[in-house]
Amino acid sequence: MEDESTFNKVIELLAGRDIRVTEHEAVRTSEEAAQIRGTTLDSGAKAMLLTNGPALFLAVMSASRKLDSKIFKKLTSSKSLRFATEQEVFQTTKCIPGAVPPFGSIFGVKTYMDESLRTQGDSINFNAGLRTKSVTMRLDDFITVENPVISVFSK
Repeated sequence: MEDESTFNKVIELLAGRDIRVTEHEAVRTSEEAAQIRGTTLDSGAKAMLLTNGPALFLAVMSASRKLDSKIFKKLTSSKSLRFATEQEVFQTTKCIPGAVPPFGSIFGVKTYMDESLRTQGDSINFNAGLRTKSVTMRLDDFITVENPVISVFSK
């Protein structure tokens, strides 16, 4: 069951910014989201919650890319790293997988942004806490609001 509280936090965080919210049928994958939004897969900001045991990290990258876990481990000084379970994702974000927005700050989690988002264009699209609501916004605004660690960790 989806919880609207994260969507509301995202909208509150972005108040006063130039964003577009779109309502659509529920999507789980980045490919489905791009298709229903009528946008490129590249412009999707895929947010993945990862853990090394005690710490959580939010990795955000172009939806057309895959995480290079070897590089991300080095970046986060992690000996081991895994994707958070569905239960851990929900406990941390109040979101089900596929709905996690790219704002780790609203969950007390450090956000890492891959350079692939910068090279794909000026705007990003993402599910905003619900699989049925997407936000489109300028990448520069995302960087200003979230202040992520920017690096290269995708392939």
